[in-house]
Amino acid sequence: MKSSITRLAAGIFLLLFTIPLLAQTGVGKLNGKVIDADTKEPLIGANVLILNTGMGAATDLDGNYFILNITPGTYAVKVSYVGYAPKTINNVRIVAGVTYELNVELSTDFSLPEIVVEDKKFFEPNATNTVKVIDADQISRLPVRGVSNFVALQSGVVVQEGSGGADGNATINVRGGRGSEILYIVDGIPQNNLYNRTSVAQVSNIAIDQISFQVGGYEAKYGEAQSGIVNVTTKSGQPYYSAYVDILSSSYTDDYGYNLYSGSLSGPLIPGIPEHTVFLSLERGWFKDANPPAIKLEFPSINKTYDFIPNNPANVWRASGKINSRFGGWRMILSGLWNKRTAKSFDLRKIKNDAAFQDEFYQENTSTSLRISQTVSNSTFWNLTLGYRLFDFERYNPFFNDGEHIDNLLAYGDSTIWASKLGVNLLGDGRRTDNLDENGVFRPYGYSTGIYQRREDDAITADLDFTSQIDKHLLEFGAGFSSHTVRGYGIFAYRLAAAQSSLSIDEKFINEAPFVFGYDYTGKNKTNGDEPRTNQLLKDVGSDPSMNEFIRPRKPVIAYTYLQDRFELEDLVLNVGLRLDYFDIKSFELKDPSLPYAGGLDPTKFDIQDFKIKDVEVEISPRIGIGFPVTSSTVFHAQYGRFIQMPELNDMYAGPFSYDRFISYEPQFGRNGGLRREETTQYEIGFRQLMGDNSALNITLFYKNIKGLVNDQNHKFRRTPGGEVLNAIYSENADFGTTKGFAFSFDVTRLSYFSLSLQYTYSLAEGTGSSTSSSQTAVFRNNNNQPPKVIAPLSFDQRHTGVLVVDFYIPEGKAGIWEMLNINALFSFNSGRPYTPTDNWNLLGDNGLSANNTGYVNSAYGPGSFRIDIKAEKSFPVGNFYIVPYVWIENLLGSINVTRVYRSTGDPYTTGYLNTPGGRSAVANNGEGFAQDYRSLERNPSNFGIPRLIKLGVKLNFARF
Repeated sequence: MKSSITRLAAGIFLLLFTIPLLAQTGVGKLNGKVIDADTKEPLIGANVLILNTGMGAATDLDGNYFILNITPGTYAVKVSYVGYAPKTINNVRIVAGVTYELNVELSTDFSLPEIVVEDKKFFEPNATNTVKVIDADQISRLPVRGVSNFVALQSGVVVQEGSGGADGNATINVRGGRGSEILYIVDGIPQNNLYNRTSVAQVSNIAIDQISFQVGGYEAKYGEAQSGIVNVTTKSGQPYYSAYVDILSSSYTDDYGYNLYSGSLSGPLIPGIPEHTVFLSLERGWFKDANPPAIKLEFPSINKTYDFIPNNPANVWRASGKINSRFGGWRMILSGLWNKRTAKSFDLRKIKNDAAFQDEFYQENTSTSLRISQTVSNSTFWNLTLGYRLFDFERYNPFFNDGEHIDNLLAYGDSTIWASKLGVNLLGDGRRTDNLDENGVFRPYGYSTGIYQRREDDAITADLDFTSQIDKHLLEFGAGFSSHTVRGYGIFAYRLAAAQSSLSIDEKFINEAPFVFGYDYTGKNKTNGDEPRTNQLLKDVGSDPSMNEFIRPRKPVIAYTYLQDRFELEDLVLNVGLRLDYFDIKSFELKDPSLPYAGGLDPTKFDIQDFKIKDVEVEISPRIGIGFPVTSSTVFHAQYGRFIQMPELNDMYAGPFSYDRFISYEPQFGRNGGLRREETTQYEIGFRQLMGDNSALNITLFYKNIKGLVNDQNHKFRRTPGGEVLNAIYSENADFGTTKGFAFSFDVTRLSYFSLSLQYTYSLAEGTGSSTSSSQTAVFRNNNNQPPKVIAPLSFDQRHTGVLVVDFYIPEGKAGIWEMLNINALFSFNSGRPYTPTDNWNLLGDNGLSANNTGYVNSAYGPGSFRIDIKAEKSFPVGNFYIVPYVWIENLLGSINVTRVYRSTGDPYTTGYLNTPGGRSAVANNGEGFAQDYRSLERNPSNFGIPRLIKLGVKLNFARF
């Protein structure tokens, strides 16, 4: 009955909001007052125009004005009035969801030329939560690349050095949240894949106009994120033609082979018509070593030493495009984003003998959006954004890559092919005859995991928002709907060649029980699960044909609606919102986990009657933000909000064979289609203070209560009523935690040629689990009982984090030949991360199952780190053409920063295993070669950050042609 009522409510909800959407757009607002510079009287009917946009307003009887529906970015605003000298204000930075106040004084003195001034705010005074903004100018100056790495510079953010490598997306934790709790949005389209909730988009630096980062407390229009919102706005075309080229390489300075070429083109879509513009960008990167090591890789047993990781390349393409068109009160923006990446999976145990057999992975992301906007009146507008995104992922053995990776799965374990081409002998099951070399530590030449995987997340999205300014109230209403098609496949392909020759290809695949949904059993073809052939195949292997339901692609539906009121007075901003989320994940959930076969027709095995479709979840989340200025230079803000998101679908979706292990093995590892939403409640209070004309201080205190986080748990079940009690291990919403701390920032605008920004965060992140699998070892070791839940520091509990940016710039026309010289230095520092000390740790053993803890969970901390990055460039103007050579140095001092230590020693270089009785016995049995190789294995480059990296580049800027 409860399920029926839930579904009825959900159906009514969907009928009310039938426009398909989930793309979470964001626009900003500009308001202020225009007065006479001498008399301070308001100027009635003054014109306020945002240049190159066609947007503007006239002041009212009190000299006030406002302009709505402004795309985030940095603009020039021109203010004019009959009988007064016009004034243009540059660097007016519009941020999504924030009101920018611009008050202007005009003078009657016409002896002066048109006045041009800079308006650079230290903070967003009307923001009711913590909003960090990085604009295109900062992006071009900082010694940083990649959206996630720019976000990592902000207070409240923790990132592990080297995360993401030279070309990937770094994993970041925001205010003690897990890495999957951040939503990335590019031009209104969410870019997280539902499978593991990570960002799949990569945007070139030259294509980014603005990055807006909301650290909790975001408005009701944003959801599906517990910790933060990263909103990226790409550049729009200008009414004049311009071009830009950026070439960057380390080929002349090191062996890591960093190469990146970027280019963009901007201008009118049709020459001479500024109402229609286009921006295009393309970037190509290839890297000899995508994860350069800070230490040498030494293999004394074979007299080899590497300064880089061999056979560890990566290749990336990134492209974006945007067309802006204006038709009177209508605007249209068509955006596109595409990125493709190929890289290696790193396994140190394969490096010694030949790294050619490292698994390779390929991922591609394509998204496009169309935003249509109509200004109904000067106080009312609506936006409709339609979007589509497709993400593909594939992991394979590159030795069999002929452009159609999956066509060669039968060759993964074919001894004839391996012997003839590689001189490698395989066992009957498709593996090497020996999985260790003669010293018993590293993998032999030709060793391969034999794993093949692929995934796809296909999404159709849209967004509809209505906004109206009614007196002092900015009212917003929107609703959303998103439809995904998710597919997954995984198989140990090396075993296929050993299957009986009498079997058909389909039967060979199905006998290996691949993890599959949305593809056929070979993984080659997409399927909807309705083909008669798949039913027959299930019968042939003794499974119930009804389990064919698991073959279908999953089609989760996510929807929402929100109502928000932003009440703006002179001395108070009250932002109140209410959000309703709807989740229909369409996963299969066991009816009775304690007696899993009881719900079906056959009491000895699974059939579809043992499962039910997970109930729809409908959640309501209030959001409240308050901002109030104490004086003209002092602003307080406070915020409360509830934030929810669904778990990773990787923990929920299963294939037809995923539960077969319950029949014959114990303990079991499975998935749980019944996982519920995860939840965070956050409180924040902040203080922002201008300190004179050139500096500002910002202090924020925060507290988060987190519950319903997913982690592995032990479950008891019986195969038959009254039968033996067995154990199953799979995920539950079992974890909880709290984080608290404060963030401090101090900014100084340009004094002479210098400016600086200091960010510091102190935080305590504690809870019962750091990831969806962090309790797996404890559960496995305590499979007869549930291990106790204890509050302990989380693995990303980095107590102290700081970033200092110092920028030196000589403007054009100053200091003679030194004009347009820019040096930007980035100082980053942090304390260490926690770990649980143990009595031993054998890298060749059981992943710590036999190790005993010698201290409390995460009670010890590794060392902190310090790093300096620098970027120096000099512009040489030739008319409207600029040549800008530059040097970019990461880790200027060559610091050896430790990112991970061994739990048995607290040391990144050694586990201490060779000094234990077990280690001494292994050396006695295998010889000194074992000891040499084990020490080589202990020197894992993953335990350290990056080395000193020196890159040389040149920018070519055709500013106007």
